[in-house]
Amino acid sequence: MKEVLLVIDEDPSYSKRFCNQANKILGKKYNFLTFTNVKHMKKYADENKIEGVIASDSFIESLDDVKASSFYLLCETDKKLRKEGKKNYIYKLQNVKNILEIIEKDIDSKNKKSRNKDNEITRLFLYYSPTYIKGKLDVVKRIARIVSKKKKVLIVDLDEIDNYKGSIGLSNLIYSYKENIMTEEKISHEILTEKDVDIIKSVTYPEDYNVVNNIDLANIINEIMKLKYDFIFVNADSSYLKCQYILNDADAVVIIKEKEMSRIEKLKSYLKNENQIDLKKITIFDIGKIDKAYLSAFCKECFSDKE
Repeated sequence: MKEVLLVIDEDPSYSKRFCNQANKILGKKYNFLTFTNVKHMKKYADENKIEGVIASDSFIESLDDVKASSFYLLCETDKKLRKEGKKNYIYKLQNVKNILEIIEKDIDSKNKKSRNKDNEITRLFLYYSPTYIKGKLDVVKRIARIVSKKKKVLIVDLDEIDNYKGSIGLSNLIYSYKENIMTEEKISHEILTEKDVDIIKSVTYPEDYNVVNNIDLANIINEIMKLKYDFIFVNADSSYLKCQYILNDADAVVIIKEKEMSRIEKLKSYLKNENQIDLKKITIFDIGKIDKAYLSAFCKECFSDKE
């Protein structure tokens, strides 16, 4: 999902204007949320993963209990940019775009260090169709088998009926996540291998999805990505709302096409208007053309430069 930054200022109108501008400028990468008091901000940060807090420096003593990776404190007197641990002091009386550039640079630097430390990058591919397509999971498995000849691939299935009454799969991870006891060991326990392809099957019962929201679901996928696979393939059902934040996180979105394109074009138009993702991430897979040659050409185009 997009990284989340929380914004608070003594003047609520400033916070609102800042968020509006920030979401227009960096809305493809981050979600900016405004708050009017620290208590509500702390509650949100306790329940969600937060990248950073952007706040007037007058709040500095109130932010110690807020869980965030970084704090960007806006001050009106000191024009010098300085860093003290997780706290970054930025001159407030400048263009919001300049402030955002400083914040974005700091976040990118931290993420780069994290990737270098892991020495591996897992790429997330979301397979989605705005309409129900029978056998879509089988198509994802066929693609995974080709790619897995050279790379490690894990499929995560989100279709709510594919694993009906199954005892192993996503339901167990959902409850581990809600209880804050999710570990790599617990995730690995839910992985099955089917014809040389690793897969985490979907929920036991469709109503298990009611336990989590779409942000939670994206967070669970991010936890799964820590297992050091080269590719995570997420097979989504036709619910856009369910996979909304996974779509934002994905390195590529493969839209499965069966016959007509009208609903797909409407989806692309919506994503463009809402500034949701870079449309260059979208690839169309025509299930009507599927054969060995088409599959091979698709995999070569999407994965050969990463092997």
